[in-house]
Amino acid sequence: MNKTLIIGNAVALLASLFMVYSGILKKKNQILIAQNVQIILLIISNIILGGISGAISNTAGLIRNLLYQKKWLKMPIKIALTLISSIIAIKLNTEGIIGYLPLLANAVYIFLMDLKDVKKFKLLLIATMTMWLIYDTLIKSYTSATFDFATIVANIVVLIKMQTNKDKIINEK
Repeated sequence: MNKTLIIGNAVALLASLFMVYSGILKKKNQILIAQNVQIILLIISNIILGGISGAISNTAGLIRNLLYQKKWLKMPIKIALTLISSIIAIKLNTEGIIGYLPLLANAVYIFLMDLKDVKKFKLLLIATMTMWLIYDTLIKSYTSATFDFATIVANIVVLIKMQTNKDKIINEK
């Protein structure tokens, strides 16, 4: 393994640990701060590993989180942020069709992140994380890909448990 690959994956591992850490926090502001640190580390990892599209999409995600924290993330801002990050990503994409996966994941997420239905939100996470899993694997961000996969599995398990509990409630009535 070359040094760049090791360093990029080490930074991605640190970012992934912040993702896990945000999962145990209870206050929304603390969660968003941990996620912002995670995103900054992912941007660095993407740049180290040559994942320019991922770095651009993660930058848009960081801006999205900051705007959300300020309560400024309204539809016109979502559209502008998606358009700007898309134009930049398309212009700078050096990864072919795979380079569009983070862009697509970010666009889908930003417009559907306000879903109130937990099941639909979990499906959104599964879909977007699957795009990131493919992308991270192809840019050799194996630590990110591992955590992407774990996130997908965790959300599938929760969906199955939710359905099983729903079936139990229906059968008990």
